[in-house]
Amino acid sequence: MKLQNLEIMKTDTSSSDSLEPFSDDDDTNTCDAEENVCLESELREWQCKHKVTREALNHLLDILRRRGHRLPKDFRTLMKTPRRINSRELCGGEYLYFGVETGLLKIISRHFAQFFGLGFHISFNIDGVPPFKSTYIQLWPILCSVKGFEPFVVALFCGTSKPDSLDTYLSDFLNELRELKRNGVSYNDETLSIWFSAFVCDAPARSFLKCTKSFNGYYGCERCVIKGRWNNRVIFHSDRIHTLRTDEKFQNFEYKDHQINRSPLLEIGVECVKGFPLDYMHLVCLGVVKRILSFLKKGPRECRLSQQQLNLLSNNLKKLNGKMPREFARQPRSLVYLDKWKATEFRQCLLYTGPLVLRSVLREEVYSHFLTLTVAMSILLDSNQTICKKRADKCFLCDVFAQTSLENLFENQCSSKVNIQKLQNIRSPARRMLLEYDEFERKAACLPDGTGYVMIPLRHEMERW
Repeated sequence: MKLQNLEIMKTDTSSSDSLEPFSDDDDTNTCDAEENVCLESELREWQCKHKVTREALNHLLDILRRRGHRLPKDFRTLMKTPRRINSRELCGGEYLYFGVETGLLKIISRHFAQFFGLGFHISFNIDGVPPFKSTYIQLWPILCSVKGFEPFVVALFCGTSKPDSLDTYLSDFLNELRELKRNGVSYNDETLSIWFSAFVCDAPARSFLKCTKSFNGYYGCERCVIKGRWNNRVIFHSDRIHTLRTDEKFQNFEYKDHQINRSPLLEIGVECVKGFPLDYMHLVCLGVVKRILSFLKKGPRECRLSQQQLNLLSNNLKKLNGKMPREFARQPRSLVYLDKWKATEFRQCLLYTGPLVLRSVLREEVYSHFLTLTVAMSILLDSNQTICKKRADKCFLCDVFAQTSLENLFENQCSSKVNIQKLQNIRSPARRMLLEYDEFERKAACLPDGTGYVMIPLRHEMERW
């Protein structure tokens, strides 16, 4: 009997001993599983934040798996990429609708304090994008932007041409906007209001959305009632002031020569004149500035520069290469690549490098003409409150265009420092410094110019901050 009890005790002891390590392994496995889930979540957030390529993430996953982490082998499994997308046939292509409120709620959930009691001012962009060069496939996304945050996709259309029916293409979008405008966005028992700021589009997209004549048509002007004239192409040039278009008349379909059909955007109260700003990227950077430089390089004989002057201008630009501070996306490059220049490079030439590199190349009247455009755009882009007040009366800018000398473009000689100030006796380490200067109340780029340096305040908001 004692032996039996002893055997039972041994059996119980051995069974209890065998259970203990099993329990530890179970806890360890649970912790490992939780750790892997957290790691996967962090990797997903990291990929989205830094836009890591698929190849790079697959390589990282392979390294982590070889180090003992239980992670998926492929990028698509980690990111939980859906195998099938439920798109629908619409407007001659495939269509997906994600929603405005869905994107806004993602922003609210992370930054609720910024919007509490204030609401949203949102802007939209609609444009065609060719994803491949070898096919006719086009993507027409509807993008929504809240100031200070990354834009998000509201809807996506894919086809071999633009949507064949504007009303059908915008139907889901306009229905949701109508509801959001009426009821706002609800989050944590709080209702945030929605205001439409603008539709930011290029000229063909504006014409498509507003159902108007194309920008190169005789009645294509979006701001005033004027008929263009033919000079190898339709141009709008007149010495007299024409009647401005109004949203009220546009709403009532009174511009028969300009409007082709009634735009569906009018049904939700979108202002099709003031609500569609004319962006200076296309009008000025890729328009006026590109044309000026193209004329200087290969235009008519009366304005074309000699090869020696072009070489001097290119050398002046190359001297500034590597001297621009990190706020600038691109460094200056030679006019040899003018056809490849991006909009940011034309903006950089207009606001910063142009007044420096052109001064020793152009004759005085042409250089003054370029400076007038530079100063005028600097005024229009300036967020300084003093400049804004002067700009509001619509006389300050007209006075600038009426002047021919840089020093006379402002009220007195001292205030011309707002644009450019020559700095002498600055040592070489300061060449790439961003200087804080009370006169400007902003960052400034310090660029070499002959024996001294020029300090130019950063005008564009993206560069300035």
